[in-house]
Formats: sequence, C-alpha cells, structure tokens
Amino acid sequence: MKKRLLLVIPFVLAAQTASAQNCALLSGCAKKVCELESKLSAVSEPHAVARIQAALTETKANCTDEKVATEHTAHDTEHQMKVDKKIAEAKEDIAEAEMKKQKAKAEGKAEKVMKYQHKIEEKQLKIKHLQSE
Repeated sequence: MKKRLLLVIPFVLAAQTASAQNCALLSGCAKKVCELESKLSAVSEPHAVARIQAALTETKANCTDEKVATEHTAHDTEHQMKVDKKIAEAKEDIAEAEMKKQKAKAEGKAEKVMKYQHKIEEKQLKIKHLQSE
C-alpha cells in the first residue's frame, strides 16, 4: 500500500504543477478561475473546499477583466509604496551611520569607523536591490 501511494504522489504533484503552468498562460478572470480550480483539486479538508468553492462561484459570477486589472494596479501601487518606504528607511539608516562614523573617526576609533562603513555599504546594497525589483 505504501509503495503504491509513493508511486502516485509524484503524478499528483506533476498534475498540479502542470495545471499551475497552464494558469500562468491565462490572464484576467480566466486565470483567477483556473487558479481556484487548481487549488480546489489540491485540497481535501472540507472547510477549505467549501471556501474555495464559494470563491470560485463568486469569481465566476462577478469577475470582470477590468476589476482584475484594477486589483493588479492597486497591488502594484501598494507594493511600490512599501518599497519606497523601505528605501527611505535605509537612507535614514545610512545618514545615521555616517554621523556615527564621523564621530568615531574624530575619536580615532578605527574599528568603529569600519563597522559603520560596513553598515553604510550594506544599506546601499539593500537600496540597489530594492530599486531593481
């Protein structure tokens, strides 16, 4: 029995992966419906099935490609705002570390100068990474 189950699992996972890839080729409401149907076939817990079926029914009844595009735009805007906030925080951290570095330099504390320089470089890398997203 265990051997049969172990043989079936890869096929189930492959089918789920294939259906997820097929959904990626779609857009708008068709993509949402496809993703919900994929989730529905992947779960067995009764409450989860009921929630996904309700979402699927709701999506089929009320989804429009314009709504999906609006949601996508809102999500992108929210994401960009979060990125901008993280960049601003990193710049504040750089300014603070720069001040501490200058103070350490004036006091002749080479180790502290290096510590703050590393912190500055780390934050600069974080900013570059955030900007490239």
